[in-house]
Amino acid sequence: MLSLDAEMKEFLEKGGSAHFGEVEVPKEIMGVLQARGIEKLYKHQAEGIENVRRGKNVVVTAPTASGKSEIYLIPLVEAALQGERSIVIYPTKALSRDQLARFREFALLGVKSEVYDGDTAAHMRERIRKELPHVLITNMDMLHFILMNSHLFRKFLSSLKYVVIDEIHTYTGTFGSHSSNIIKRLRRVHSKYSKKKLQFICCSATVGNALEFSEQLTGLPFSIVDARYAPRSAVRHTLLNPNISDGVRESYTALALKAARQLMGNGRKLLIFGNSHSVVERIGIIARETNLQGIKIYRAGLERDERKRLEQEFRSGATDALVTTSALELGMDIGAVDSVILAGFPGTVTRVRQRIGRAGRRGKEANAVFIARDNPLDQYYFENPKEYLNGEPESCYINPENESILKPHLLSLMRDYPAGIEEILAFPMGEQLFSQLKEEGLCKEFAGGWIPTKKALRQMRGMSIRSAGMSIRIYDSGKEKFIGEREETMAYRELFPGAIYLHGGEKYISEKLDVERRTAFVQRLGYETSEYTVALRNREAEVIELLGERESLGGQLSYGKVHISDEVYGYVLKDYLRETISDRIPLRCARGCPSCILDPQCGNNNRHLNKQAAVDILEKLKD
Repeated sequence: MLSLDAEMKEFLEKGGSAHFGEVEVPKEIMGVLQARGIEKLYKHQAEGIENVRRGKNVVVTAPTASGKSEIYLIPLVEAALQGERSIVIYPTKALSRDQLARFREFALLGVKSEVYDGDTAAHMRERIRKELPHVLITNMDMLHFILMNSHLFRKFLSSLKYVVIDEIHTYTGTFGSHSSNIIKRLRRVHSKYSKKKLQFICCSATVGNALEFSEQLTGLPFSIVDARYAPRSAVRHTLLNPNISDGVRESYTALALKAARQLMGNGRKLLIFGNSHSVVERIGIIARETNLQGIKIYRAGLERDERKRLEQEFRSGATDALVTTSALELGMDIGAVDSVILAGFPGTVTRVRQRIGRAGRRGKEANAVFIARDNPLDQYYFENPKEYLNGEPESCYINPENESILKPHLLSLMRDYPAGIEEILAFPMGEQLFSQLKEEGLCKEFAGGWIPTKKALRQMRGMSIRSAGMSIRIYDSGKEKFIGEREETMAYRELFPGAIYLHGGEKYISEKLDVERRTAFVQRLGYETSEYTVALRNREAEVIELLGERESLGGQLSYGKVHISDEVYGYVLKDYLRETISDRIPLRCARGCPSCILDPQCGNNNRHLNKQAAVDILEKLKD
């Protein structure tokens, strides 16, 4: 039981025992599973495997650590032993590499597995194409590339039987709309090389519409398997609301670490989830400044080798706690976890359950702590704990027939394999989009079909299925060293000149953000402070075209095309111990000095930059 100076509510969620099922598994495959300590299969695993063997497309709704992997592992290995191949799609490259080890346990049976993604070296990609594996592990981005070069994978596609899409709840929204079109393109290309139909196995967190969503994502009928038969640890839930003293609310990040002190030690392991890079870094810095040992920061943007080292240290017990973003929300294998702390509501009940699901050792009570921030959503769930603990999970949605998404995929379809006029006209909005592509000089006739022009191929190279910009590489200008990267959209908010940038538990000041060269330069902060920066943003929406409107809930609801601009024009300085604002600063200082930091002549708290220094460093790095 936690003892903290904060408004507190506690609840105990009872655990559940396992229910086992019967399914015949080849002796050699069962031997590999037994080496992992799996003697029997759960009822939902047996049900899922039987449905797959009957030729059904299956979606498994499963919390973390409920044994969902075996539902597709066993059929994929059985197929491999018959000379058939499979594609396994994970949402992140880190998860792909983590799961590769599971597949390689079957290498002794002759099953070959490889990861093929953006981090796979060019020579390795060539070798994989020549020495085809039975299981190809990839992501949607690389599958898009594979399809556009399908002639290189003809032999693989001709023997492809299964497609596994893990964590399908992550494909909601624009990314999922693109992914749905990629899956339909995969089915089309496969039909050119094979007369057999593809079979899909999907896995999802507990969402409101897993069956409907998997069918919408793939365009095929599915059967659902619910992983309710897996064992569950009892969980003690603690909801905390920081106290207010003299009109100032205690920082929720500081309260998270007070809770962490009571949950760590004696071999107990802890995950602290923050909802952003900045939150995670602040928690890590406060831990160091308050001499709380055994806590490390884990997030996207750190170098891959650094992330692997942190995972290994946590598994071995060398590190007691990881402060993490959603990077560890998915099924990464980091060993047993005793407790989780949610520093702020993560946006959905589904994500709450994903994060809480990381905690639990067999036969032991787990701890899950939620710390409410000072915003309406967090306060609502603190005041309504039944909604937090037992609320309906959200549904996932996509719109694969959005015109702006369909157009590049019709062009990609022509690149995958020359498209006949019947296929084009059968494509959603095919006649209209085809007319536009011809008018813009983006497609041409070739051998009785249609293919993209050179102009189109140049455009397609810049296509993003995630609707996000390129990554910005970050350099420590003092050490002249690359330290990590950040997505372009986030870099505008976190790496503007003057920003206090937190990275790996260290404080830096941003010297320059060069979008054209996709680089940012930072320098270690030369003074101690409990301040951090938050961008001041101005967002505006300009109506381009009104497509429709109607009355809704007593107001006017309009639908149409808009142009949204998002400008960072300055920043505020906040104290991470008290969450109070100490200053507001425009991006150009009051003296008018042009974007300078650390300029001793400026006098504006030394928060400005000599631009030439950053340029000189970049030239050195290029040399």
